[in-house]
Formats: sequence, structure tokens, C-alpha cells
Amino acid sequence: MTFKLIFYYIAWSIRLRIPPWYYFQINAEWYNKEKGFYSKIDIDKYIPTRWRLQQAFFDKNKPPKIYPVFLKPEWGQNSNGIIRIDSKEAFLAFDDGQNNPPYIVQQAASELKEYEIFYIRDADNVQCLIELTITRSINHSDERYPINSINNTDVTYEDCTKIFTADELKKIRIHLQELPNFRIARVGLHANSKSDLVNGDFHIIEVNLFAPFPINLLDKRLTKQQKHQFIKTNMYHLVRVSNTTPKSIFNRFVFVKKIVKHYQTKWQQN
Repeated sequence: MTFKLIFYYIAWSIRLRIPPWYYFQINAEWYNKEKGFYSKIDIDKYIPTRWRLQQAFFDKNKPPKIYPVFLKPEWGQNSNGIIRIDSKEAFLAFDDGQNNPPYIVQQAASELKEYEIFYIRDADNVQCLIELTITRSINHSDERYPINSINNTDVTYEDCTKIFTADELKKIRIHLQELPNFRIARVGLHANSKSDLVNGDFHIIEVNLFAPFPINLLDKRLTKQQKHQFIKTNMYHLVRVSNTTPKSIFNRFVFVKKIVKHYQTKWQQN
């Protein structure tokens, strides 16, 4: 699927005469040039308070009052480097090794269900989303606070977009407008129920702005034809919205910097 995503993105880029490397500038406004990545701490400031979990840089002199908490690299993907800490003793024993990027401490979300909302903004109207999918991350273990990721064999994904009515999806789109105008994003959040999600009663655990894979494609119930059509259509939308980033804010060598940081977090995990 990754190959198909890349293939159709490049194909549409050629057809629409939009340079394919514009993709790496697609959310340039929120890229931290000094650090060379999208900082979780930076992005956290854009999340409305009612949806925001407490998080701060790891500091042994400031242990959390409530456990568990999650330690996360300030930048990372696919849950690379994330560790759950269940007690003060474990927190104080953790050795961050002066990692780069540094670790942050995030409060655990209390809600029981995890959702991934993927969206692409409309190139013709930045106030609208031209694509929106809602996928449940289902963990089949008995863990209360699991670390869900595509690399966790206990996790499956179910595209549940169609169980939401048009009115419910409209309400979710309105919620998402309270975030900045990210051109593409995947928002991970926890809610106790479908109705809570619709009503805005949830906590955001992650906002992925760099290469946010449309996680609904991992739903095994989708046919090859459905996946193919989704990829073909949405790579067209993505190429078009990539051309809306102001050229004045383009960042040099952004791709190389992101790749370096990606492998740094993987090495730290290993």
C-alpha cells in the first residue's frame, strides 16, 4: 500500500504539474526549523484545553502525581520509542540517556476507546475537509493502557466512518476546525463511546503531521478495489493541497532532517 500511495502521488504530481517534493512542505507552518522536526510540545499548544492531556519534558525532579504516564520522544512516528511508566519508582529509574530528541511525559487518557481520524483539507477551500475517515484501534490484549501501533500484533484496525451519519460527521468536522488548518493530519484520540466522540468529549493523544498514513487502509475488511480507489482519489487531493503551502515558508533539507530524526527514535527504542 505504501508503494501505491507513492506511485499515485508521483503520477498525479506529473499530471497536475506540481512538483512532488512539495509534499515535504505540506505543513511547513508547524515545522520547527531549529529542532528539525514537528515538535509534540509545539503542536500541543494548538490543541484546545478541553482536549489536551498534560505533558511536559521529562524531568526526574518533577515526577508525575498520577500513574501511568507515557514517555514519548518529542518527535516520532508509529509509536517508536514510546514507553509506559506505571510507578514513581519506574519513573525515577528511567534513563533517558540525554536522548535527542528528548523525551516528554504525557498523562494517560482515561477514555476506553482509541480512534484515528485521518483527513485532507480541500485545496479550493481551506475551511473544508475533502477527505475524512475514522478508524478504531482495537487492542485484543487485556492491558488497560496499551501502546497501540501498526507494529503491535495485538492491534487491529476497523474503519468505522460509515457508522456515523452525515450530521455526526459534520459535527466532527466542526471539532477539527478548532485545530490549525493542517493540510493533512492524523489525529489520535480517546473517547468512551461514539456519541462522546461526536459531542466532543474526548482527549487527543497525538497529532501526526509528517507522512500520516491513512490507517483505515489497514482494515482487513476493505477489498483491494476499495483500497485502490481510496488511494487513487486521495493522492489527487493531496497533490493539489500540497500546492497551497506558501513558497515563502518552505524549509530547506526538510526531508533529510525528518528521516534522520525518524531513525534516531528507532535506534533509541532498540
